Amino acid sequence: MAQFKPFEMDGIPMESEYMNWEEIIQEPYDKMDVDPYTRTRVILMNGIETNSVLTSHAVERMVDNPEIKKQMAEIRRADSQQQQTVDWLNPPDQTILETTLGYEQVAVDLTANLAQHEPDSYVKSTLDFALLEDFDHLYRYGCLMQILNGEDPEQITKGKTDIKPGRPTSMEHRHPDDSMRNHYDKDKAELKTKMNYITITSGEQQTELFYKSHGNMCSDDLARRLYSEIAEIEEQHVTQYGLLGDPNETMLEKVAMIQLNEAYNYCSAALTEPNRRIRRYGNTLHRWKSPTSTCVQI
Repeated sequence: MAQFKPFEMDGIPMESEYMNWEEIIQEPYDKMDVDPYTRTRVILMNGIETNSVLTSHAVERMVDNPEIKKQMAEIRRADSQQQQTVDWLNPPDQTILETTLGYEQVAVDLTANLAQHEPDSYVKSTLDFALLEDFDHLYRYGCLMQILNGEDPEQITKGKTDIKPGRPTSMEHRHPDDSMRNHYDKDKAELKTKMNYITITSGEQQTELFYKSHGNMCSDDLARRLYSEIAEIEEQHVTQYGLLGDPNETMLEKVAMIQLNEAYNYCSAALTEPNRRIRRYGNTLHRWKSPTSTCVQI
């Protein structure tokens, strides 16, 4: 947070943010040589962008102001192009299961990192609770890779994330009432808490969407069953994380905070990404996401 000063940075004007096809479709990373955290950054930023687009679509249907609708449509088009740019960095030879292990590596390491630096004890306890379940998801998908392909899941995680049992998935299924959480106070919560909230909700939402859109593509019945089961737990995670946000924030406050969160995460990704080519994309998209060129204008 100390290095992130968006209002001191120059953003790219809105009219200059749109890309052509050659700019959108970039060379993907090499799945065998890639640093596992490069893969996880791509997965996370895809989720961050997807959340922005989905939220924008939902909000525009509830706003009766033509000028706001117009600006949101312009921003959403840029977000959509950026989401494609990030997502298309995944290589076509990376299997659904290999990508899934990347998703669960995101879930484990991101949740642990956010919990470690979360100033709100209640929000931290929610992160800690779900982390035990994310560990088991990574472990079970790792077992699936060994069963189906005889391959070591460490080829994806490369020893950077422990693959070990957590809370058994069979014990994770709960009544919806048990997913209810208290929300933070928008006027009292620290900015770090708000950034953590948007980040983890976006990431978990993308995980649920991926499992529900790809699990049915598996030919093995055991795999299809596992994706279906864990997708339901991801729905529980999205629900409990989403409830942490203050519903008293206006819709425009929410979309403005989402844009700020995009800039925040791109800044973090660009500062820590070892692949120079991928880091360059992060730096560029970070500038595009400067609040001087986003819905803060509204």
